[in-house]
Amino acid sequence: MYYGLIALLTRALRLDARQLQNHLFRLAFVGFIYLSMLSATFQSAFIGAPGLNFFSSIAWLNLLFITCAGIGYFSTAITEEKEEETLGLLQMAGLNHIGILLGKSTSRLIQVMLLLVVQFPFMLLAVTLGGVTTNQILAAYVSVLAFTVLLANLALVSSVLFQRGGIASGFTTIILVIHALLPGFAKWGQIELENGGWRKSIWWKNLIITSLEWIEESCVFYQMQSVMQTGFNQAILSKQVISNVVCGVFCFGLAWLLFGPMVNNAASGGASRGALQKSTSQVRFLSPGRCWSNPFIWKDFQFIGGGYSLFVGKLLAYILLLVAIVGSSMYSGNWLGIRHDDSGRIYFGCMVFAVVLEASLFASRIFQEEIRLQTMSSLLMLPRSIPYMGYSKAIGCLMGLAPALLCLAMSACLVPENRLANSMKILIEPGFWSGMMVFLIFLHLIALLSLFVKWGALPLAFFLMGPVSTCCPVWQLVFLAFGTSSSFQGEWGKLTATIIVWVLTALVCFVFQMMIAARLQALGTK
Repeated sequence: MYYGLIALLTRALRLDARQLQNHLFRLAFVGFIYLSMLSATFQSAFIGAPGLNFFSSIAWLNLLFITCAGIGYFSTAITEEKEEETLGLLQMAGLNHIGILLGKSTSRLIQVMLLLVVQFPFMLLAVTLGGVTTNQILAAYVSVLAFTVLLANLALVSSVLFQRGGIASGFTTIILVIHALLPGFAKWGQIELENGGWRKSIWWKNLIITSLEWIEESCVFYQMQSVMQTGFNQAILSKQVISNVVCGVFCFGLAWLLFGPMVNNAASGGASRGALQKSTSQVRFLSPGRCWSNPFIWKDFQFIGGGYSLFVGKLLAYILLLVAIVGSSMYSGNWLGIRHDDSGRIYFGCMVFAVVLEASLFASRIFQEEIRLQTMSSLLMLPRSIPYMGYSKAIGCLMGLAPALLCLAMSACLVPENRLANSMKILIEPGFWSGMMVFLIFLHLIALLSLFVKWGALPLAFFLMGPVSTCCPVWQLVFLAFGTSSSFQGEWGKLTATIIVWVLTALVCFVFQMMIAARLQALGTK
C-alpha cells in the first residue's frame, strides 16, 4: 500500500536541490530584497516608517507572485502528465495515486515555500528601519504560507479535474476571484442579519453568523491589510491561517479521491479540444469549421483563444459583469460602497485587468503546444518564415482577445472624463504610450521566457520586469521624452515626445522579436 508513496516526491526534491538555476533564482530574489532594503534606507530620511513601507511592498509582491504561480505553475501539475500521456507509465512504475500527487504537486509547493523561507531572515532587517515589528513579519509570512497551501491544493483539484492546462488555469483563476469577493458578501450578509435582529443566543443563528465571520476573515488579502496596520498585535495563527490550511488539506484529499476516476475516464489520444464545439454539435455556428487560408491564425484562435464558443462566452460574461456593477450601484446599501457615478470607472478598471491577464496568458501559451509536442522542426520545414508564423499566431491570439478589447473600449466610453475630445488627446499623450510600451515589453518577455522554461513564464516575467527595466536604457530615454514635452509647450511638445516613445517601443519590440526568432530556430534544429 505504501510502496512508491514518497519516491516521486523524493526524486523531485533531489532534482530541485541539484539544479543550479533554482538556487540562483532564490538568490536573485534575496538580492532584489537587499536592493529594496538599501533603497528604503536611503528614503528613511524623507518618509516615516520606512521599515513598514519596505516590508509592505515586499509582502504584497510575494502575494502577487504566488497568485501568478497558482495560475500558471500549480494548476499544470497533473495536466502536463495528461497531455503527454505519461500517467499510465507512472502507475506502471509502481506509484500509487497519492504518491503521484505528492511528487507532482507537493514538491512544487515545497519549492515555493522555500522561496518564502529564504527571504525571512533578510525581512527581519526591516525592524531596524522602524515602523514594523517582528510579530507583523511573522504574521504576514505565516498568512502567505497558509495561502500557498490553499492555492497549491486548490489548483491541484483543477489539474485533476481537467484535461488541459489552460482550462485548469482558467478554473483556478475563477476560484481565486470568488475567494477574493466572497468575504465581502459574507460581511454584507452578516450586517444584514444583525440589522434584522439576529443574535448568537440561538444555536442555529449562532452557527450561521459564526460561519459568515470565518468566511469574512478567511481571505489572505483582507488579512494582509490588517497585518500592515500600525500597532498590529493579534495572534499569528489567525482564522485565515487555520481556514486556509484546513481547506488546503481538504482539497488535497478531494484531489486524491477524484484522481482515480478522472484518470481512468480520461479520453485517449492526447488533450481534447477543450471549449471548442465539434462540427456535429447542435450549435453549428460555434464549431471551428474548415481551416482558414492562414492555418496559423485559425489554429491559435481556436485552440488558444478558445474559438467562437469561448468568444461568445467571454463577451456575455463581461457584459454580465457590467450589469452586476451597475445593478449594485443602484442599491444604496451595497457592501462595496459603489456609487452610480463610479460604476463606469470600476468597470473600466476591471476590463483593464482582464485584458492584461488574458494577454499575459496568451503570450505564455503562444508557442507552448509546438514545444510540448516537438513540432517546431516540422513547422520550420514549411515554405513559411519564422516571422510569418509568429505574427500569424499573434493575430490568432489577438482575435481571442477581441471580447475583452471590445468591452474595454465600451467601458472607456462610460467614464465621465473620457469624452471624445479627451479620448483623441490620449493618442498624443506620451504617458499613455509609455504604459503601452511597458505592457508590450512584458508580453514579449513572457513569450521569450516560455521558450526557455517549461512552466512559470508569467510569474518569472513579472519578477524580471524590474531588472530588465533597470538595466535597459529605455527608461532614461523615456524620461528624456518627457523632458522634451515639457520643453516645448502645447500639443507639439506632446507629439514630439509621443513619437520618441513610438520609436523606442518599435526598437525594443524588434529586439525581443529577434531573440524569440533565434530561440525558435534553435529549438527547431534540435
